[in-house]
Amino acid sequence: MEQVRLGRSELSVPPLILGTATFGDPSAAAWNMGGEAVWPLIRHAYDKGINSFDTGATYGRGLAEARLGDALARLGKRDQVTVTTKVYFPTGDGPEDRGLSRKHMLSSLDTSLRRLRTDYVDVLMIHRWDAETPIEETLEALDEIVRSGRARHIGASSMSAWRMMKALGMQRAGGLASFVVMQGLYNLLYREEEREMIPLCEEEGVGYTAWSPLARGYLAGPQADATRLTHDRFASERFEAELDAPVLATLDEVVAETGLSHATVALAWLRARGAVSVIGATSPEQIDVALAAVQTKLDEATVGRLEAQYRPHPVAGFNPREERAAV
Repeated sequence: MEQVRLGRSELSVPPLILGTATFGDPSAAAWNMGGEAVWPLIRHAYDKGINSFDTGATYGRGLAEARLGDALARLGKRDQVTVTTKVYFPTGDGPEDRGLSRKHMLSSLDTSLRRLRTDYVDVLMIHRWDAETPIEETLEALDEIVRSGRARHIGASSMSAWRMMKALGMQRAGGLASFVVMQGLYNLLYREEEREMIPLCEEEGVGYTAWSPLARGYLAGPQADATRLTHDRFASERFEAELDAPVLATLDEVVAETGLSHATVALAWLRARGAVSVIGATSPEQIDVALAAVQTKLDEATVGRLEAQYRPHPVAGFNPREERAAV
């Protein structure tokens, strides 16, 4: 599979990255998958050319990292895969078990590396902006982590564009390791990232990856995971039925005309927009549906039709008010 270079960095990934948010405990979240299903999924993804994996310190309360680590150890090709993990959300009950303080980031990363059974990650990503910690402390700690070799690169996820630019400016002015990738909520039903964040990344040479590329399943059509749509609270919180209905109707039309699946069309649209998609899957068949998007090139007229019904949405994926808390 072709590789996509992330911005101006030397890091390349496939156009599809396998996310691991479903690698949790089915008894805690109905849409999670049991541990026995992880290895066949990782093996299938790798054999099909998906050699990049995305996880986080809090996914499945740590189970996602542990299960990914076990599968990658079994695969035995660490130097041929890229691994991203994240830090920010609470990993314990203590006041310092959260956020982007130096203490929490170093402690969380150490735990992540043990679970992942590796001595480094390819990307350490800050999962959100932390207004409670001075940004200088966060950026200096990230630079320390890169210099130590425990993370080859650093990235950020879901924040205001002005915050991202502030961080990039401080990193460059201080000679610190700089963010090479932004991961944001981006799909046919939520395109607010196109206003500021994506143009910023293009201008500054930062790669862009999209989380929830199928809108928690709303863009997957009949193949959607009904369990997740029913039990995942973010599925209802982050999307607007009245605004989204015209877009979904147009997607139905394109699917009927082309014979492609809903998911394939939605992911092919993201590819046409230059975004790398972080996909979630619980079966090899779902991975194959996503892979079809890599081979699908939508013409400009189809892309235009899919986009024409979009209407502005409230900001989702992060809370701008929390970013403005006093430091």
